[in-house]
Amino acid sequence: MNADSHSEKPNAKRQTIENPPIRKVENFIPLRHTDLILRLQDSMNVSERETKAFKDLCERLTAIFHIEHLSTLMKVEDLYAPLDPDSDAVEVYELSDEERDQRIEDSFVRITQILYSAHYHRLDRNELRHAIDVGYAWGVKLDVDIEVFERLEIFARGWRTVTKTRRRWQNLFRQESIEMPEFHRLVIAFRLKETARVDDSMSTDVVYLKMFKNIPETDLEILLPGSKVKLSMLDQGKILVPNLSSAAMTVFKIFRVGVFLTIVAAAWIIKWVLAIAVLVGYVTKAVFSYFSTKNKYQFGLTKSLYLKNMDNNAGVIYRLFNEAEEQELCEAILAYAVLWKHGQHDGMTDLQVDKRCESFLEEIVNFQVDFEVHDALGKLARLGLATVDKAGRWSAIPVRTAPQRLHENWQKIFSWEKLDSDDLFTI
Repeated sequence: MNADSHSEKPNAKRQTIENPPIRKVENFIPLRHTDLILRLQDSMNVSERETKAFKDLCERLTAIFHIEHLSTLMKVEDLYAPLDPDSDAVEVYELSDEERDQRIEDSFVRITQILYSAHYHRLDRNELRHAIDVGYAWGVKLDVDIEVFERLEIFARGWRTVTKTRRRWQNLFRQESIEMPEFHRLVIAFRLKETARVDDSMSTDVVYLKMFKNIPETDLEILLPGSKVKLSMLDQGKILVPNLSSAAMTVFKIFRVGVFLTIVAAAWIIKWVLAIAVLVGYVTKAVFSYFSTKNKYQFGLTKSLYLKNMDNNAGVIYRLFNEAEEQELCEAILAYAVLWKHGQHDGMTDLQVDKRCESFLEEIVNFQVDFEVHDALGKLARLGLATVDKAGRWSAIPVRTAPQRLHENWQKIFSWEKLDSDDLFTI
């Protein structure tokens, strides 16, 4: 496999890929909500009483978002349970083919909603094909068959640039390097076709979920089931040329000796037996070398996946819900803090809130974050923590009364009828 390098090689030919499959500006907030709250408290020049009220507000918001996400998680967990390849529960009620197909479709819809809420970006077919093509040119050659999937969805989050290097005989083995994106997080959801023959241990009536970290674009096709190592012409040449040349030299020597033996005695049978034995031996050696080289590459791929795999199947759903909860909580807390501190008199437009939030985040994480201002303001409005006038200017209710407002709305928000409705929390 090609080595990763984060520094420029002095004599390397440098290239940069075009149209990376993920956005350079992410809307993912790379902070825990507890750290965000502490940083907001440190940046506020307010009284001790207001600081305590803000902390109380954040604690209540944390509880509300946790209960809301837990309610939705229970429904998604129940929906996915019969489709989980790792489940060891006995299915009391067997699903018909139509019921299973519908449940699989519903699971893909809900999982996609969770991924969007956790700020993942879906790779379309063109982006996926582009990543596979780049991987074929710069990584280990793999035979990838997209047609084995009944449904395949790939989502990425996080973006950074890494440098890959290689040497090719076409370039006289001079070192080349290329800058390409690396996926900080990658989630793959798929169902195999009935006719697929990927692995006997894999089922076609379940939904597989895989989560990985730090995956270069060139390695994306490695993660797809059924991908097989395909040796390059250079690797095949390394195996065949030495063996064939050695076989040819040995056969030549045998024939030369055979001529002498033929003159001396009738030993031409021995000559041909030796020649055939040598050829068979070298062909066998070449075949074993071929498979040994393929196994070496396959072992390298397996080792890489072992280190980069984060979770599978139901575990992926739990992780995604936790990430979605953190994202929505951070958005709501930051939007309220900005409105409360900077919009007390005349209010703020959504654009002003957006710029303030993005500036605050960039100061902390040292890179630009695309803040989801409309989602954040919508959450505050739903919880009664912010209002908007006819001119489109937003205002937050005072921090001293905000915890009480949440307490007053508690019964309304978490009544049984509300919890039982899909309208409670739309991911």
